[in-house]
This record gives sequence, structure tokens and C-alpha cells, in this order.
Amino acid sequence: MADFTRVETAHRRIVSEIPHPDSRPLLEELRRLEPRSMSGFAPFAWQRAAGFHVWDGYGNQWLDFSSAVVLANAGHAHPRIAQAIRDQLDRQLLHSYCHPSTIRLDAIKAIKSVLPPYLDKVFLLTTGAEALEGAIKLMRLHGRRLDPAKIHILSYDNSFHGRTMGAQSAGGFADQQEWMGEKPAGFHHIPFPDCAFCPWGKPQYQDCGAECWRRSLERLREDGVPEEQFAGVITETFPGPTVAFMPLDYVREVCSWASEHRALLAFDEVQAGFGRTGKWFGFEHYGVAPDLICMGKGMTSSLPMSAVAGRAEVMDLPGHGEMSSTHTGNPLCCAALIANLAVIREEGLVANAAALGPVARAGLEGLRDQFPGRLGAINGRGLAWAVVVLDEAGRRPDPELAGRVITRCLQLGLLMLPTAARGTLKVAPPLCITREALLEGIEVIGQAIGDCLPIR
Repeated sequence: MADFTRVETAHRRIVSEIPHPDSRPLLEELRRLEPRSMSGFAPFAWQRAAGFHVWDGYGNQWLDFSSAVVLANAGHAHPRIAQAIRDQLDRQLLHSYCHPSTIRLDAIKAIKSVLPPYLDKVFLLTTGAEALEGAIKLMRLHGRRLDPAKIHILSYDNSFHGRTMGAQSAGGFADQQEWMGEKPAGFHHIPFPDCAFCPWGKPQYQDCGAECWRRSLERLREDGVPEEQFAGVITETFPGPTVAFMPLDYVREVCSWASEHRALLAFDEVQAGFGRTGKWFGFEHYGVAPDLICMGKGMTSSLPMSAVAGRAEVMDLPGHGEMSSTHTGNPLCCAALIANLAVIREEGLVANAAALGPVARAGLEGLRDQFPGRLGAINGRGLAWAVVVLDEAGRRPDPELAGRVITRCLQLGLLMLPTAARGTLKVAPPLCITREALLEGIEVIGQAIGDCLPIR
């Protein structure tokens, strides 16, 4: 057996090389039978996950800083959510298409209970991409009601909204759009106001949100589309890999522009929602009232479900049968949603995320002090954080080093999200994590960085 670092703590246990030799046939068969796009994730086979821990079948245990891609807000396999799914199985209603059901009504009421009251209606779907597609459709229906040419959608460079054609067109990664050949018309992108990497070259934020928005509009005008022809603006509450929040004065400018031009404002809350940032929804940190909210991931902490919420006059624009989905309001997913929201509320997980936010920041700032010049901006709130890994000159993100650190964390029993391509290390554990476990994980990141940096 190859050399490995044996680990034994309250939250981590590594007793073999990773992947375990006996798991390699499984991993190889998956590579043979699945498309290449499914590769690139942590090379071990999940057997069980509970709370904020993950196990393989060979005695290894990881502390989870990924929440299985920012999904398990209430923790993995919460007993109350699992029981709700079992109870729904026993009721013998596993699917109902769009036909009315009590469980779907209860699920919508549960979502409404944590939304601002002005968001009158909720449309249930399955994936975040599907929710974004729904928002795009609603924006364009809204725009065309005012003017047949009002179909254009404004979003951001380096944003991610899903992998379907509409969601990826709204997304801002040009390399992820090359497969389309002829791209759908009407999607436009401006720089995201990430103050750590100012698109206009400023060294730091200088109360310059209004200026940033003005300069973005100047770039937008180069596309030759009159501002009156924009139907909506879509923004992530924060970009997933960097967790950079927008300056408040910038957000106010966006809202003012959208209102002036009768464009809808949509927040992609797929990662930020359901307590992740220390509030039920991340947009609440901005003090704004978006027209549409796209939700997913943490709304069940388990089964596939997403949703779009909005004002009635917008949500009712599609006619009968013009906006639906095969698995709309699936009864099992609805049961998981209802139990998940009850757990988050009754176990105080939103408050726990808010309380642990300063702990996470202090811990990451401590790592930056420990490795001067190699860690840069620290962004986040609640239990969503990212720290930028810098090159040896301390100027640019270092994806190669970030990738090695993430791999080393895995070997040490800490599961991280694969954000190395953006040169960041992301901290997004389940919201039930304890202070002790959070600090242990941050300490592991420090150990991994030290192991990966050259000895001087």
C-alpha cells in the first residue's frame, strides 16, 4: 500500500491511501460508462453521509466543507427529513405531475413562510438551471408585453446559472458557451463588481459602486442595444467560486436602472438561499426587493427541487400549459422541503450560520497572516466563504497551487469543493456544523497550504 498520512480526530479519520485500492475498480468502471464531464471530483466512493461528515466504505471519514455542492444546509441525511420521505412513501403518492395535491400546497406555503410577502407566487421545479430558464422566460414575456423588441437579458461576466442553453447563455463564461456554435441572441454581460479584482483597476473599494455601474453601462452600449430593450437583469447573490458580495451602492444603482427601464431584477439564490449566508436569503443583505428569485440546492438538503418566486403579475404571464415541468412539485421532494425548512427554523441553523460567520472570517484571516503574500481576498458571510490563493509574486490567483491544496485537504480528511480553476479555496459546510469542527477544518486548510508550499 502506498504511503499516506494517517489521521484520527473527532471529525476526521484517514486509514488508507485515497482512493482506497479496493475502490479503484468502481471508479474505473464509472469512468468507462459515464461521460468524461463526470470526472474531476474527489476520487473516493461515497458510502454514507450524515450531519457534516462523509464516509467511504473503507473506514475513512471526512469533515465536509462542501455540503455536497452547497446543498446539505440542514446537514446530510437529517433524520427528520429522512423520516418525512419515508412517511410520504407510505402514503403511496410518489408522483402527481401538475395535478393538485395537498403536499404541493403545503410545500408552497412552507416556502412562502420564509419569503418577503410581496412575492405572491411560487413555481416548483427540479434544478437550478430549470429555475433560471423559467426566470428568463418570465423576463422576456414581461418585456414583450411592453414592446416586442424588449427581450434582452443583462447578466455578468464569470457568472454561472446552470448548464442548459438558456442558463449557460445568461452565464458569463465564454468557454462554456463555445459548444453552442450560434449562440442565442439577446444575452449581454458586464463585469461583476468584485472589488478584490476591480475590472477598472482600482486598488480597493472607494465608495465607487455608482461609478462601476456607469462604466459598465458604457461598455454595454457598445453592444448597440437601447437600454429600453432590456427585459431583465440576472445576478448571482455572489459568484460561487469567489463568494464576492456586491457593494451596496452598486446594487442600489442596478435597482434604480432596472426600475427606470421597466426591467425585472432576478437574484439567483440557488447557492445563497435557505440560511447559507446567515439570513434566509442572501439578497436580504442588500436590502433590495427583487422581482424574481431563483432557488434550489439547500431548499431540501437532499432531493432535487428548485423554484422561481415572483410577483403575481409576472408569474401569471404564461398561459395554461405554457410553463410546467414533468416533476413539478414531486411529492417526495415536497416532503423533504417541508421537513428541511422546519429543521432549519427549529434548530436555529440560520442563526448558527450568522454566528459562525465571524469565526470563519477570523480563521481564514489567521491563515492569511500565516502565509503572507500567498492568500489574498477573503469573501463571504455566514457559512459561505472563499479565500483567493495567490501566485508567488502575490499578484494573481494561482489555480495550480489551489488545486494541490484541495487535493491535500482530501488526503487529510477535509472535503472541499473543486474551485481551483478560479484560484480559490471555498468553505461551505452544512449549517449544522459546530464551532469546533469549523475551526478544525480551517486548521486543516492551513496544514495543507504548508504542505504544498515549497520549503525555503
